[in-house]
Amino acid sequence: MVDKVIGGLDAEGLEQEFEISQLAEYLVVYLRILTSAELKNSAEFYQNFVDGITLEEFCQLEVEPMYKESDHVQIVAITAALDLTVRIVYMDRGLGANHDFPDVEGQTPSIHMLYRPGHYDILYPKQRTKSDN
Repeated sequence: MVDKVIGGLDAEGLEQEFEISQLAEYLVVYLRILTSAELKNSAEFYQNFVDGITLEEFCQLEVEPMYKESDHVQIVAITAALDLTVRIVYMDRGLGANHDFPDVEGQTPSIHMLYRPGHYDILYPKQRTKSDN
């Protein structure tokens, strides 16, 4: 897929590839396994986020299966595994609130997402221009 994009595959073609080849589902499975591995590799830290079950059980029940919602602990784990910062804008908290994962002073998020109960969407922040000032 990377070769196709480098070769000039446009956004419409990329969307069709995801729909036809089920590549998107494979990527989701990969990210779920990566998240589970991060949780297990740092089990001493992450066990504090899980109540009533072991971290292994949590991964088997909530992280690895498809069509399970991701929550705070999974976001912390995947951002740690990929060494990136994600900003999540929450629309379920009245006026809205932002939270960066991880919350590191001065670090600019590379991915922005909108959380509505039960669903995340990718946000594309408006690039500021000189005329915006």
